[in-house]
Amino acid sequence: MSTSAPIPDGDQPTATDPAQAAPSTAGLGPQPARTDRPRDAALRVLRSLAAAEEPVTITALTTELGGHPNSVRMHLEHLVSEGFAVEEPAPTGGRGRPPRAYRATIAGLQVAGQDDTWDGSSALVAALAEQFATGPEPVAAARELGRRWGRRLRQADAGLLATLAAQGFTPQLSDDGIELRTCPLLATARQLPAVVCSIHQGLIDELSDDPLRLIPFARPGACVLRPVPDSR
Repeated sequence: MSTSAPIPDGDQPTATDPAQAAPSTAGLGPQPARTDRPRDAALRVLRSLAAAEEPVTITALTTELGGHPNSVRMHLEHLVSEGFAVEEPAPTGGRGRPPRAYRATIAGLQVAGQDDTWDGSSALVAALAEQFATGPEPVAAARELGRRWGRRLRQADAGLLATLAAQGFTPQLSDDGIELRTCPLLATARQLPAVVCSIHQGLIDELSDDPLRLIPFARPGACVLRPVPDSR
């Protein structure tokens, strides 16, 4: 994901010069996808946090997951220290000190939603992006690679959001479309936006039943997928 302008269809010039791309995307776009993971027991707690709409207390987590509150507290402390969760006061209508509650961070949502077998193999895709950038018709070639990637991932029982989450994009519904809050290829996307974002556009073309347009670095913290207006 990448430049602040949409990716046009068809053949385009070679990829954007990194020296020109960096200033235009500063402060915009998603976070880099995390490739590290919490230990299995902590990951189970993290997935409960990610599934909750509000911050969750230790008591609620213990009731849901079982075990001892001290064990749950230990896992939460690990998640907080690693940046996968944050601690904050729980809403309360009574007097006295409010209980502490926890919620997943963007990094936590990413790791909780992605496939257990996802290995963050960005080095290979980054190398492919660099190769495309030096060849003819880089945008068209990159988009076709994305489509091929999508065909390998597409499953009848997995929707667009679940598949993108499994690949490390942390998709979230928004008022104007779907925000992609993390990017597994962010460093390369900033250097070669036309190529990397075209790979992602091709992936989305193949996975989505409805036409969606990738708007790279659309806002602080996210790229955005927006519906393509019906031209009929």
